[in-house]
Amino acid sequence: MFRIIKRSPWIALGAAGAWFLDPVQGAQRRAMVTSKARQWKSEMSSSRSTSTPFSSPTTTSSTGVVDPALAQRSA
Repeated sequence: MFRIIKRSPWIALGAAGAWFLDPVQGAQRRAMVTSKARQWKSEMSSSRSTSTPFSSPTTTSSTGVVDPALAQRSA
């Protein structure tokens, strides 16, 4: 049992390699993953540039109002 658990990362890497290096659909899969990674990176960088940390408090102590941007990110 321990040997199987110990070898499972190598099995997962082999499966991912076979999926990516498939001669029939491998190029399409790599292009798909690359485009999704670029999209994710652009979304992360755009959300980071629009939010300004420390510009305003997230909660006011007297009213208890929560910043809508923070509430949307945590949902």
